[in-house]
Amino acid sequence: MKKTLQLVACLLLSVTPLLAQQGFTFNRISTDDGIGLASNVVYSTYQDKKGFIWAGTANGLQRFDGSKFIRFTASNINSPRASSLTKILPYDSSSLWLCFPNLQEIGIYHTATLRYTTVAIKSSRPINNLSGINLWQDSRGETFLFIDKFGLLHYDKKQHAFIDDNYFQFPEGWIPGPGLFEDTLKRQYWFPCGNNGFSVYDVRDRKMYTKLYNPKNIPLLNRKELGAGASEVFIDSKRRHWLFTWVAAHVKYCYDSTGKPLKDTAGLNYNPDYSELRNFYETKQGLLWMYGTNALYNFDNDTRSFYYYEHEAGAATGIQFHFVYQVMEDHDGSIWVCTDNGLYFASPGSGTYSVVNILFSEKKGAVECTDIYQLRSGQYWLSTWGRGILTLNRNLETYDAGIYANKPQGSDKWIEYRQTWALYQHTDGKVWIGCQAGNYMIYDTATRQTRFLTDPAFEGATINFITGDTKGNIWLSSFRGSLVKYDGKKFTVLHKMGSVINKIFIDKEGLLWVSVESKGLYCLSSDGTRILKHYTAEGPAGEKLFMNVGKDIEQLNDSTIVFGAGAMNFINKRTGKVYWLTYDDGLPGNTILRMRMDGDGYLWMITLDGLCRYNPSTRRVTPYGRKDGITLAHATTEADFFSSDGYMMFTGNNALLYFKPGIFRNKQPRDVVITDFKLLNNYLSVDSLQSLPRIQFSSTENSFSFYFASLSYLDREKLTYYYQMSGIDKDWIKADRQNFINYSLLPPGNYTFSVFCEDIDGNRSKNITQLHIYIKPPFWRTYWFISTLFFLLALGIYAVHRLRVNKLLAVEKLRNRVARDLHDDMGSTLSTINILSSMAKSRIHVDPVKTTEYLGKISDNSQRMMEAMDDIVWSIKPSNDSMQKIAARMREFATNVLEAKEIELDFRVDEAVFDVKLNMEARRDFFLIFKEAVNNAAKYSQASMVTVQIGLHNNRLVLVVEDDGIGFDPEQADGGNGMGNMQKRADAMQGRLHILSKPGGGAKVTVNIPVP
Repeated sequence: MKKTLQLVACLLLSVTPLLAQQGFTFNRISTDDGIGLASNVVYSTYQDKKGFIWAGTANGLQRFDGSKFIRFTASNINSPRASSLTKILPYDSSSLWLCFPNLQEIGIYHTATLRYTTVAIKSSRPINNLSGINLWQDSRGETFLFIDKFGLLHYDKKQHAFIDDNYFQFPEGWIPGPGLFEDTLKRQYWFPCGNNGFSVYDVRDRKMYTKLYNPKNIPLLNRKELGAGASEVFIDSKRRHWLFTWVAAHVKYCYDSTGKPLKDTAGLNYNPDYSELRNFYETKQGLLWMYGTNALYNFDNDTRSFYYYEHEAGAATGIQFHFVYQVMEDHDGSIWVCTDNGLYFASPGSGTYSVVNILFSEKKGAVECTDIYQLRSGQYWLSTWGRGILTLNRNLETYDAGIYANKPQGSDKWIEYRQTWALYQHTDGKVWIGCQAGNYMIYDTATRQTRFLTDPAFEGATINFITGDTKGNIWLSSFRGSLVKYDGKKFTVLHKMGSVINKIFIDKEGLLWVSVESKGLYCLSSDGTRILKHYTAEGPAGEKLFMNVGKDIEQLNDSTIVFGAGAMNFINKRTGKVYWLTYDDGLPGNTILRMRMDGDGYLWMITLDGLCRYNPSTRRVTPYGRKDGITLAHATTEADFFSSDGYMMFTGNNALLYFKPGIFRNKQPRDVVITDFKLLNNYLSVDSLQSLPRIQFSSTENSFSFYFASLSYLDREKLTYYYQMSGIDKDWIKADRQNFINYSLLPPGNYTFSVFCEDIDGNRSKNITQLHIYIKPPFWRTYWFISTLFFLLALGIYAVHRLRVNKLLAVEKLRNRVARDLHDDMGSTLSTINILSSMAKSRIHVDPVKTTEYLGKISDNSQRMMEAMDDIVWSIKPSNDSMQKIAARMREFATNVLEAKEIELDFRVDEAVFDVKLNMEARRDFFLIFKEAVNNAAKYSQASMVTVQIGLHNNRLVLVVEDDGIGFDPEQADGGNGMGNMQKRADAMQGRLHILSKPGGGAKVTVNIPVP
């Protein structure tokens, strides 16, 4: 649609200029907002692939996620310092170029690792001043550093430095400035080189062309006006070449590709302040911006002129600045403007081709619009109070329809016919216009003639509303509350409502709905004669209105009427039931003034609190305000219309607002991004965390904070977020407006944090964003520890069981040994005694001498049996376990045996021996070896002295039994059972037995056994 409405709109008989707010409507972000902006001086912005906005301010680098700014500066050397950051460019997918002129520093910031590295600047020529540096990057990612009054350096990745390699082969003395442009279509670079003029580098032949060397005959290099003072150059998508020079003044030129001058600089030279245009930017939609000192313009393709942004306090577009440093378009098409007075944001819907807010000029008084209507031929008519009818063609250009060409004579009537209230075009094409004091006009569109009429049916009251039904009847109302029907022949007053009728609405069935000031809503039969239903705020339960004062009526569907009486009143035509939608349900305010359905079934409303839209399918209300480009909704409360061109139009006191509803059609929200992650109040790099399949933390690192956003700055206030932590939350939880959640003191385990967003119409983001976390248990709850514990427990149980079994086996072994000893020693001895007793008994009377011999043997065997029994009992008795008891018994035994043979005994025991512990088997074997050695010495040695020594050497128990008897030859001796038993018992104790003797040299028995 043409936007020439901003130039002039002619009212009939008087011309009233209209000021169309053609420019974007900006919203300011500043340090006063409390969302973390470090400085109102914002030099640069850059949006990364995820959607974060990176901002370079006077206090360094920041990142904006739509709700807060995060600073990225620290005192350590690996962080960028808080200084003026004038340029941010992409280095790779996870790194940024940063330019700090005041620090004379260029660096690379790695967003994943939060690491910052500086880049060296190398040149064979001396560089006098690095404070005038600026970064630039071409379409291939090659990065260049401009140094004021020096030239251009190229970044070399291998050297990790900017080097003076004469990349573009400039002629001697030609120094390029930063206002260059890359022509990707022709693969050329255009450079402004000050007083030398412009130069062009052609990538294909790798040559530099200037006014001095132009074999290709590039047209613009031959133009004399461009031969000096070259300052800026830009080629837009329409192949217009914008070349600026500055010698005595800043001069702006525009040419086509052939070098022909164009007149598209219209409006570019208008600026009441001193200005410098230094930068260009073109959006994806082809909207051209130019900006600099005291200057911000965008090009209007319809008027072929530039729109100049007033930038003082109170400017209609809402932007104030002295310097514009950068203009950027984000992924949603919104515009960001970096200034010395904050960061400004404008939605794409607020520009020339979307939403138009028109303020009428008040040079001849306010223009109070009372109704708006589109004729079937496409023209737009606005009725005004005191200014007559404002007529606009389909392109919203003013034209003279000749309504007042045959105006009536008489000043009173003339004034009354200019005080217009209502518009309606009948089926015959004639336009009815309701006027003051019961007057009305009928305009014939075919003859362009107007009839100026009145009728007594209106009793001199203002005709404030006119509409028609499908039967050809015209319905009119007056300020005195008369409902009048015109059937083509006469006016008939059907009802006198007693108060102002605000609106007459005819539904799809032909029923009449009449809103009466302070009396609620009436439903009348299609002929208007019968009142079928009267809805008031005092009605029965379920049928009450929110309030009795209602301004507008609409039909939502076949069975539902919507009445704007304070809140939204939904009336079911079939049942008569009424339910409300109020401020508590999401309505911006409980004062609805205008309502109109669009072509998609959405209901648009003007309230005292602005514009909003109702979605019948979700029953949700979406508000629209300044950041959506809506600035005049509060003033457009008198009339509305949905045009055949698809425009939703609202008008009122000195204002007109119109837009195509489709620009506000909600798209599927972007996937939610986890913007920040805080562990125990310390921020961690989200990029690093999300690169891991699962994040692991120790058992004490169990308190987290998640920050999330959709990174759609246009829709961020219309989104609702839902999150869930598996293992903690059973259902999805609706997030608060701060878009973050904290989980504290989580137990060990696996967790998945999930989040998605939903717009106000119920559209969900495509994917659910997730972050997987594993909190490791403390060591005492780990599998290996628990497994080890179970193993040790099982081992302990096994040891106890084994000990019990061993004890049982020991008892069994003891029983077996006792049984064996009893059988071997006692049994054989008793058998011998039994045999000897029988033999003695049989010979007692025959051979007394032999009998006496048998009795002697019986006595000896009995004595040995008693000793053996005593040994068995002694070895079993637990109280005899100590070496003191063993040594005492050994001394006692040796004394008894040797005294009987009158052999002297020398018995010695080391003190250390008493600490030795021998088990029952070892104790018995040790004692029996000793007993056998002493018995042998007493029986066979004929010794006078027997020496016994018991000692402990190197954890071995040593027993020595030595006599000074006749000795024997161990190799020739018949050892019998005695010596064999001694060797077996020594082997059982894992010991060594050594017998040393020779005839006439005594004998020495040594036993050496290990001890624990």
